[in-house]
Amino acid sequence: MKIIHHTKTNLVLKDSAGCFWMLGLFFVVIAETFIIGLLGAFHNLNELNELERTGVWFISLGGLAAGIWFIYTNPGTRLDFNKTENMLTIQRRGLMRNEVEKYRLNNIEEVMLIESKDTDGDPVYRVELKIKYEKNVSLTELWVHDKEGLQQIIDTIKAFLRS
Repeated sequence: MKIIHHTKTNLVLKDSAGCFWMLGLFFVVIAETFIIGLLGAFHNLNELNELERTGVWFISLGGLAAGIWFIYTNPGTRLDFNKTENMLTIQRRGLMRNEVEKYRLNNIEEVMLIESKDTDGDPVYRVELKIKYEKNVSLTELWVHDKEGLQQIIDTIKAFLRS
């Protein structure tokens, strides 16, 4: 998460899932290569029996679905804390996805660092807001290992909200 713009009345942060998008794109490109081949571009396609072709179709379509899922579930996030309008606007943009959430700044009770475990058991973190009368709101979809970097972002947000 990076600070894009910071003044007394406006704080804008951006979070991008570029590595996940590249991984998703990798899956899509490889899967599409096999799909195009199965549609007739492979010259030795006749050497495969029906069971083998069916297996390759399932693997190819699975790879395509995995790539699209990676890209879809990891949107880029833009946070706009605007004191003039007393509003936090959260924009999440990704593949076939454009969501906007709005919250009043004076309803933000706490900015929290949430900890979880990754598949190896190592700690991962993300930033959430505790909003009055509502559920907690995640400021990013991504879990990261950089606790100190996120803590600096939290401190910046808290200082902005206090001033």
